[in-house]
Amino acid sequence: MPKNFVKIVIPVYKEFFGKLEEKSFLQCCKILKDYEIVIVHPEGLNHSYLSEKFDNISSKSFPKHYFANIEGYNELLLSSTFYESFLDTEYILIYQLDAFVFKDDLKNWCEKGYDYIGAPWLATYADSTCRSLLYKLGKLFRSKKKRAREAIFFKVGNGGFSLRKVKSHYEISKKYKEFIFDFLNEKDKEIYAIEDVFWSLKAPEFDLNFKIPNYKEAVYFAIDRKPNLAMKLTHNELPFGCHAINKPKVINFWKPIIEKY
Repeated sequence: MPKNFVKIVIPVYKEFFGKLEEKSFLQCCKILKDYEIVIVHPEGLNHSYLSEKFDNISSKSFPKHYFANIEGYNELLLSSTFYESFLDTEYILIYQLDAFVFKDDLKNWCEKGYDYIGAPWLATYADSTCRSLLYKLGKLFRSKKKRAREAIFFKVGNGGFSLRKVKSHYEISKKYKEFIFDFLNEKDKEIYAIEDVFWSLKAPEFDLNFKIPNYKEAVYFAIDRKPNLAMKLTHNELPFGCHAINKPKVINFWKPIIEKY
């Protein structure tokens, strides 16, 4: 595999980690030790405590406003500037520090040739698009925000632990720069103003060759929502990684598993 075939990209916002973030980071360095890790951070952040400790770590800085809040982060991950800085590699694995990697399946997933892979947004019967009459009637009274959220159910997928083909992301973010700017600055934002929703729903509309796996395959890549349901789909096989391990609804599911590592 060429040296620059894939890089791990870890967004870092602060100079010191919490306990869970540190465990996530060290697990990444351990399991994915054969790949270059790039710390993406705001300008001026002291990251020497990371870069001096590990030989395979480099860094890239971006303006501070991209790291100030979730809106800034969405803007960064939808900007051609971000992907342009990684055009020397074919893929990047976004690894936020509420993610956890279980095994090195990175090369295998890269070789599948997908443009984007993230943990599927799974849903149960109660919160998915049920086929019952009651559901259809209830849909008339649900809020616009809730109906928009249902559009992502069983789509692929969450960006917190996601594999991205750099070239296609760069080309789309550059070609549709004005469209992206406009919807990011709307007062009443559409759901695809969230960067991973954009890459999951809008990118395939703009580029019919933009390849994303279905949720039944992607659940082997990563788990985010509904881990109990996800593990049924994988027949209790742990995926490549997982995301949002510290959320209240799932922390008790992941804690005993992660403590084994």
